Amino acid sequence: MKKQLLIFTKPPYGSDSGKESLDMALAFATFDQPTSLLFLDAGVFQLLENQHPKLTGQKEYTRLFSGLDLYDIDSIYVAKADLDKYNIAAEGLIADPEMLDPEAIKLLIDGHERVTCL
Repeated sequence: MKKQLLIFTKPPYGSDSGKESLDMALAFATFDQPTSLLFLDAGVFQLLENQHPKLTGQKEYTRLFSGLDLYDIDSIYVAKADLDKYNIAAEGLIADPEMLDPEAIKLLIDGHERVTCL
C-alpha cells in the first residue's frame, strides 16, 4: 500500500481545507492505508486546544485530531520553525505531534508515495 502524507497549511475554520484533509486522512486509515499528517505554516493553528468555532457558527472538527490514534494514525508532525514563527508552545497542542526541522520535513515528504496539500 502506498504511504499517504496529508499536509495542512491553512488555519482552521477559514476554509474547508482542514476539514477536508482530516476527512481524507480518516478515509485512508479506514482502508488500512498508512497515513501521516504534517502541519506547516498557518496549518499549525489546526492543532491548538480550546478553539471555539461555534461562536462563528461553524462546527468544531479540530478536536478529532486528538483521537486519530483510534484510526491508527500515529504519525503526526509539525514544523518547529512555524510554531516558533507564530509563538505557539508545544504544550498547547492536541495530538502530541513530533517537531521537525526543515531537513526532516524534506525527508518525510520524500518518504511518502502520495503527498496531498489542499
